[in-house]
Amino acid sequence: MVYDSLSDYELGFPGPLRDKLVAAVLDGSKTSSTGLLLGYEHDSEPLPSPGQRSTLIDSDGQPVAILEVTEVRLVPLDEIDLAHAIDEGEGYASVADWRAGHESFWHSDEMRGYLGRPDFTVDDDTVAVAERFRVASLIPDATTVEAAAAAESAALIAALRAAPPADLDRPTCCPPWTVRGEFAHAAIALSRTLAMLDAPRPPGPPVDTARYYSPDERFSPPADRERVDSAQDFAERRTPAELIDWFEEQAAQVVARTAGTPGSRLVTTRHGDPMRLTDFQVTRVVELAVHGLDLADALGVAPWLTPQAAGVVEGLLFGLSAPRAARELDVDRAGLLRRATGRVVLSDAEHARLRELGITWLTLG
Repeated sequence: MVYDSLSDYELGFPGPLRDKLVAAVLDGSKTSSTGLLLGYEHDSEPLPSPGQRSTLIDSDGQPVAILEVTEVRLVPLDEIDLAHAIDEGEGYASVADWRAGHESFWHSDEMRGYLGRPDFTVDDDTVAVAERFRVASLIPDATTVEAAAAAESAALIAALRAAPPADLDRPTCCPPWTVRGEFAHAAIALSRTLAMLDAPRPPGPPVDTARYYSPDERFSPPADRERVDSAQDFAERRTPAELIDWFEEQAAQVVARTAGTPGSRLVTTRHGDPMRLTDFQVTRVVELAVHGLDLADALGVAPWLTPQAAGVVEGLLFGLSAPRAARELDVDRAGLLRRATGRVVLSDAEHARLRELGITWLTLG
C-alpha cells in the first residue's frame, strides 16, 4: 500500500537564515513560526491545521524532521503576543524586536521577488498565520543511520558469539520464536537492503518511516505468522555458528553498499512502498534494536543496545522528548524503548504521559 508523502515544511529561503531556523527547531528552542495569509493565497496552499504533519527541509533540500502542528491562529500582525515571539527561537526579547526582524524578511528583495510585488509591505492589519508545532520525529542523516546499523549489528554478533550454542534455543517473549528464530528474523530484515538496492528505482512519492509501520495488512495475523514461520525455518536449517556467520557477512555487505549510495535513493519495500534508503535503514535499526532487547532478555544478559541505535530509534519515536520521557518514567534507554514498543506493559499513568509527550506509536508484528 502506497501512501501520499508528507508536504515539505520550509522556513525562509535556503541559506543562512534557514540554517539558523532549522537549527533552532532541532535544538528545541523554536516551537512557533509566522507566515502571511497572503503567502498561502499566493501559493494556492491550504492553511495548516492541528495534527497535520509535514517534513522539515534544510537548505540542501534534505529532510531533517517530521513536524506536527499543534495550534494555528489567524491574527493581525499587531496582535502577535510576546509568548509567540519568544517561541520563534530567534532571541526576540519583545514583540517590537520580533516585528522588526520579520519585516526585514518580508520586505526583502527575495520575498518581494517571490511574491512578484516589488513594492510589497506589511502593516498592522496584515493577517498573519501564527503556528505552533512540535518535533514528532527526527530524520537522521545517512551517515548517522549507517553508523547505528553497523554498531548494533556488531554488538548483536558479539553477544551471540559469547552465548553458549544451546542458549540460542531458549524461548523469547515472542513465541514460538526461540533466540535463534528471532535473531534470524532480524538478520533477514537487515539483509533485504541488498535486494532492494539491486532492484529498479520505484516511481511515486516516498513513505516516511513512521508510516511504514501503519496498521494494515503488513502487520495482520497472516503476515505475522509468515514472519515467524519463515524465520524459524531459516534458523533451524543452520547451526548457530552458521547463522551468526551468515548475518555477519550480510551486515558487512549492507554497511558497504549503503555507505556508497545516496540516502535519497528510492527503494521499494517488500510491501510495495517507495522509501528513501536512509528512511528504510532506520526501520532496519529499529529491527536490530528492538529484537536485540528481546534476545538479551531471553539469554539472561544485560542489553547491548548501542548509543547509536538508541539515538536513531528514540528520534523516530519521541522527536526531542526522549530524555524527558526516560527521566519521568525513571528508566534507562533500554527501558524506555521496551515501554515504547510494547515489551513492558505500561501503567495507565505511563501511557498517558507518553501520549502527552508526543510519542509516535509504531505497529509492530
